[in-house]
Amino acid sequence: MLEKLTLIEAGQVLGISRDAVRMRIKRGSMQAEKDAEGRWLVWVNTEEAEAEREVEREAKQAGEREPERELEHEERELRELVARIEALEARLEELRGERDFLRTQLNNLTFAQGMEAQKALPNPARRGLWARLFGR
Repeated sequence: MLEKLTLIEAGQVLGISRDAVRMRIKRGSMQAEKDAEGRWLVWVNTEEAEAEREVEREAKQAGEREPERELEHEERELRELVARIEALEARLEELRGERDFLRTQLNNLTFAQGMEAQKALPNPARRGLWARLFGR
């Protein structure tokens, strides 16, 4: 139902300030006219405005409940991330153990290979029997 309301009354019905009503008039999104005393009178569909405000109230109430769901979701994600971090830390510790074992194996093989190479080289300090006997 269309009614002629003052700026203040229109603002209250629409849930906005009177300055916002003025801006809507300037933009042409609201119909208005001045009365004999020079005050703005705005045409407002009060039924439609009330329906819009009801939708906004319901959305606001749903929005108030939403943070609880969001918080539960975030807590679940946090628990999952903590579990994943713990699993990754355990795997990292396993890999460190394997690395240390392989390093030890590599050091042992390198040492053994060095010993084999040393045995294969002729020892200049070691002289044969004839060389020792004849002083060569």
